[in-house]
Amino acid sequence: MNGGNTLPQVVEVTENLSYPVVLSHPISYAGNALILLSRSPVEPPRSAAEPVESPEFRVVTGDPVQVALDCATDNGGIRVPFICAANRDYPGLRHQDQRPTYEEDFCDRSNLRDTLTRTKTSKLDNKPLYPINATGGIFSDKIAVYLGPRDKYEKLNPIPNLPVVSVPPVRRPPVNGDGTEYILEEDLLDMIAKIRGALLMCLAHLCNRIVVGDFGLGDGYYNPPQAVAEIWRDLFLFDTDIRGLFKSVDFVFLDPMQSTTQWLQDERQKHNEREWMNNLARDGISLTNNWEEPPSSRPAPTDMAIFQSVFDKKEIERLTQKALRANQ
Repeated sequence: MNGGNTLPQVVEVTENLSYPVVLSHPISYAGNALILLSRSPVEPPRSAAEPVESPEFRVVTGDPVQVALDCATDNGGIRVPFICAANRDYPGLRHQDQRPTYEEDFCDRSNLRDTLTRTKTSKLDNKPLYPINATGGIFSDKIAVYLGPRDKYEKLNPIPNLPVVSVPPVRRPPVNGDGTEYILEEDLLDMIAKIRGALLMCLAHLCNRIVVGDFGLGDGYYNPPQAVAEIWRDLFLFDTDIRGLFKSVDFVFLDPMQSTTQWLQDERQKHNEREWMNNLARDGISLTNNWEEPPSSRPAPTDMAIFQSVFDKKEIERLTQKALRANQ
């Protein structure tokens, strides 16, 4: 998330703006079961054998919040939530080993931080919003966005607002050698529960079009993109509480060249090289002697390319038909 204006520049732009501090009282959900209890009974669960229409999946580059606002406008002003990768302990806070995150930037462009810190407790049960439950999240119905994307930070007039679902992804899980799978089943199941919870929150608030950024990828989270994309896909296609209930899903990548898989492979390569050097030193082998370098990491696809492959229309149709045949 490099480039664009810096935080001091944002402060200078916004300090004279008059914008709403809080428009809505956030609701905290402690887990999937609680979300299901709060869902509208209008749409019953769909069985795996029942043919349903899949959402329209789009994988695009741009600013996720702007895409959500545009999607709302294009569909008659409906509410289109943005599912935001959140810090579990405080809105917009980053870990010491993280670069600036999208949530941090979005807090500087909106009243998200004020909404979450000034209300402090959940509208649902009056319990503290933070820390966010491990498999839950926070639904904020109206977040005012008073500045455009970070390339220009243009003032928005009139000031739009949108729902925001704040969910903390799994952070830095151990992955396999090529950076495509989780090593620990616990991390995989946690990520499934988090993403499922985010989707159920949207349905509980009658939202069937959503926008997602690079949730759990890059920015210090470093989940395996292939596995994450397949989690989203399988929930939309096969989860009986979710399938057939969403109309459109936009996966929006701020940096189309970001490759979390490449970073994971490079980190594994660095680890291998350190071990290799330690083994040489332990065995008393001089680097001037004949030796063979450890294999280097191969070029990896970008996060966006992985999502484009997983959500390819023909692939979605193939999997849908395969599932229907298996359940007949």
